[in-house]
Amino acid sequence: MLIKEKLENLKFTNSEQIIVDYLLKEQLNIQYKSTSQIAKETYSSKSTIVKVAQRLHFNGWSDFKEAYLNELKYWENHHFEIDANYPFTKQDNLLKVAQKIALLEQSAIEDTCSLLDYATLKQAVSIIQKATYTHLFALSNNLLISQEFKYNMARIKKRVDVHTVQGEAMFEATLANKEECAIIISYSGETETIVKIAQLLHRKQVPMIVITNIGESSISKLAQCVLKMSTRERLYSKIATYANDASITYLLDVLYSCIFQLDYEKNSELRRDTSMIFEASRHTNFSLLKEK
Repeated sequence: MLIKEKLENLKFTNSEQIIVDYLLKEQLNIQYKSTSQIAKETYSSKSTIVKVAQRLHFNGWSDFKEAYLNELKYWENHHFEIDANYPFTKQDNLLKVAQKIALLEQSAIEDTCSLLDYATLKQAVSIIQKATYTHLFALSNNLLISQEFKYNMARIKKRVDVHTVQGEAMFEATLANKEECAIIISYSGETETIVKIAQLLHRKQVPMIVITNIGESSISKLAQCVLKMSTRERLYSKIATYANDASITYLLDVLYSCIFQLDYEKNSELRRDTSMIFEASRHTNFSLLKEK
């Protein structure tokens, strides 16, 4: 859940609610304000301000302030020209629909790229590279998206198993060990089955990479590394998961590409040789597609 949503929906005491209302109203204006200034403007105490931050599971005011400002800046700086939930209308012609979907998916990828930072990406790549084996846990259509990642990784001799059956996924999480690693994909970060799997992996000290929304969630708090998705879609009210799918696909493609680059020449040779063996029946008369 996003910090703004928590501020709007959680129950606070009367004295805390005064601070909450102030935070929701002032938003980015709190950037250069101290607890003393806010306490003076709200006729409150500094201890009440700290309590609000702690109610939201932050260690203190500074941690809360940094996270809240980062979230607000994301919403301010990342505007979609297209509604991610209803990108086209019933009045749009076929070509207009096609153009809008292209723009939405392109925007989602650019949005996701802007959320990446070098240190986090390096950590994620290192976790996968060092692991003897990668588990991938997801549900619904996220499982289908993950299959391409498994396919690509297999072509460079990196074993990834996408656990598709819920009962078996729990079983695999139970058997996992700290020499392996796990990638968990969940937009909400709160799906019960996924949270249970993350808790199991955490207890067994299995390094976890989580792909989820920009807000804090149950699974993000358990992970060693969090890759943030474009966060524009509602959970249920939408035509399809266009932006989510584009965001997840992009992040998995980035992970694969970074792993590939670690041993570029060897992996290039592996891809070429295995493709020539297993795809020998593929032919073309189109010169652009022919191998040189």
